[in-house]
Amino acid sequence: MRIALLLRGVNVGGVTVRSADLRALLADAGMGEVATVLASGNAVVTATDASAAAEVAEAALAARYGRRIRVLGIAIDVLADVVADYPHAEDDEHTPYVVFELEPGVAVELAQLEPGAGESIAAGKRGGTGVVHWSNPKGTTLTSPFARALERTANDRVTTRNLRTLRKVLAAA
Repeated sequence: MRIALLLRGVNVGGVTVRSADLRALLADAGMGEVATVLASGNAVVTATDASAAAEVAEAALAARYGRRIRVLGIAIDVLADVVADYPHAEDDEHTPYVVFELEPGVAVELAQLEPGAGESIAAGKRGGTGVVHWSNPKGTTLTSPFARALERTANDRVTTRNLRTLRKVLAAA
């Protein structure tokens, strides 16, 4: 089965994981047909189980980089449903995101937060993966009320992707 692996916090906060290195690391860890997408910690692999693939990837990354790098494994068909379910309008004034929980219950907690002016949030769940669909005014990804609350309350318990990036991940599958 094709599985997307979404790494949290790489190539943004001091941990650089180059695409070629990630491809080699995942292939050496036993994953098949490894493809990386952009330089933001996204890979598509062939494996039998999404959770197990994420665990194997985390162990391989920890061995290589000497620190924990959290990984979400999600079946491509489930990811396609998450993207298709995005409920907010897409326009030139807003940036569309999906926030994936890395620990059960985080998405429910986040969906109860109050969005700021021009922001929209909506909880979703597909295939056991809790998500929050988030739309924010361009230029406020790090400063909007929801972004600040996300950093305060969820930090290492989520990984966030732009909806356009997720479409590229799906195209690579």
